[in-house]
Amino acid sequence: MRTEVKVATSNANEIENATKVASVEHKEAESETAMNMENKEVKQMEYEMGPESARVKAQINGTLEAIIVAHTEYGMRHTKKMDKILTTVNKEKLLTPRYHFCKPEIFWKEGYNLFDNKGEVITEGTENVYVICDTPETSERIYIDNFLKDVEIHDFESVADYAQHIGETALISRMPSKVEEMGIAAMATGDAAVKEAYEFAIENGITYTQSLGYLAGEMKAATLKLMMRGVKAKPTLTLGRTKEQAQQLYDESCKSLGEGEAKKRYVPRALNIILKKEQFSFDIVIEALQTIPSSDVTMAKLADCGDKEACIAGTLISWILMLQRQKENNKAA
Repeated sequence: MRTEVKVATSNANEIENATKVASVEHKEAESETAMNMENKEVKQMEYEMGPESARVKAQINGTLEAIIVAHTEYGMRHTKKMDKILTTVNKEKLLTPRYHFCKPEIFWKEGYNLFDNKGEVITEGTENVYVICDTPETSERIYIDNFLKDVEIHDFESVADYAQHIGETALISRMPSKVEEMGIAAMATGDAAVKEAYEFAIENGITYTQSLGYLAGEMKAATLKLMMRGVKAKPTLTLGRTKEQAQQLYDESCKSLGEGEAKKRYVPRALNIILKKEQFSFDIVIEALQTIPSSDVTMAKLADCGDKEACIAGTLISWILMLQRQKENNKAA
């Protein structure tokens, strides 16, 4: 009897599992069919629009439309330096942005000219024209995305209302800082030196330039941009001193020159002149920072100096030479 119950339960479970699998497969097939239909629709529209068309494809309220993207002469300008990035970017790794548009009538009514993606004036009354609301994530994307998947159309009362919406949004929008770009680059490439430079900047609340200065490292901004994309660009970042040494330099600079001064980029530059160009030892520089009088006279000299980098280096070198003379005199005695 128990055997029969077990068999019956087993059969029921198998039927239930088979039903679930069939349901999932059916949904996947439906999804695939819908995707194929959409791709077919997009390809057909691409053929009809032609390669020289000023129109782009957009999914608006569930309907695929060919629209003309309109810009005002007051909007964010396309920069030529982006051209190379736009042609080499890996589109498969781009996150899908939301495109915000509004209808053009308020602009024509108030006497504004509108321009398409090619910079040509759009004749008043042209159909399927939508004015883009410039946002940081779409201001350049609009020139390479030929299929806008996530679109929202707004009904603004006036051009002023349009601009105010953009202005409010821009106030709380920003691009990553150079330090944050280092963090992205470190994750994207796994580069140990970039990771160390990022951590040093975050731990001390200093900038990208200052972090590289204390660590005696050099890296071009263009190299950092490449690394954010996962490209291990050459030459790779090399650090001239350890994180521990950099921390010691920074801490002693804070004590002798003040934290505000130590966070200025000319301080690590001055230290690098002493350590690399003048070739004083790391230990003697640390000793100089620890012993140099932080008197009002010394700080006044630094404040009045035109070239602070050279002034700090000169002041520290003078103190180092005095320390060395004292040591020599002590030995002679």
